[in-house]
Amino acid sequence: VSLNIKESRVRVGIEDLIYDHPKKIANNLNIPYVVVKHDSKKLEYILKKEKYDLGIILGSRIIKKQIINQFKIGILNMHPGILPKNRGLDTHKWAIINNVKQGVTCHLINEKVDLGKMICKKNINIFQQDTLVDINYRLQNLELKLMIDSIKILKRKTSFSKIKNLKNLHSTLNQKSELKMIRKFERYKKNYKKMTS
Repeated sequence: VSLNIKESRVRVGIEDLIYDHPKKIANNLNIPYVVVKHDSKKLEYILKKEKYDLGIILGSRIIKKQIINQFKIGILNMHPGILPKNRGLDTHKWAIINNVKQGVTCHLINEKVDLGKMICKKNINIFQQDTLVDINYRLQNLELKLMIDSIKILKRKTSFSKIKNLKNLHSTLNQKSELKMIRKFERYKKNYKKMTS
């Protein structure tokens, strides 16, 4: 399902990465693979039948409560921003505009955007020679590491604090905001170590 958001003019990702498709990985591990809409009755039926402990979401979608509730533990999200301050889309860019640290938050989702229960979070380092691509790549690597850490935490702990709703939900940056972000980028990198959150 495509998202109804404008494509950014400022590139942050690596072009033409080669990766194994999830279908190939599932086939190699003898795991059933199905493609189904994230908010469909078909998905709800499959989840009721299979009775999974944990779901993992990779992408920007709002998941309905009746889907989330089908998982014994919940659905894990790796968000490329420090919650609750940096919610929504284009988080690495908004962090530059708002002078907040870059990092990843792992949480069990609820039906609201980037809220739910906090599992763990961690900041990344920023270096003077960094580009936006470097920051994005470092955030993606941390997401993978913290996903594994979160699963280990979920095995031994069942109670987590709720993420506060600071009413600061970000959407994609418009062109004017992207230009502002680019102008602030060098100063942001220089002052990064002094930032507290």
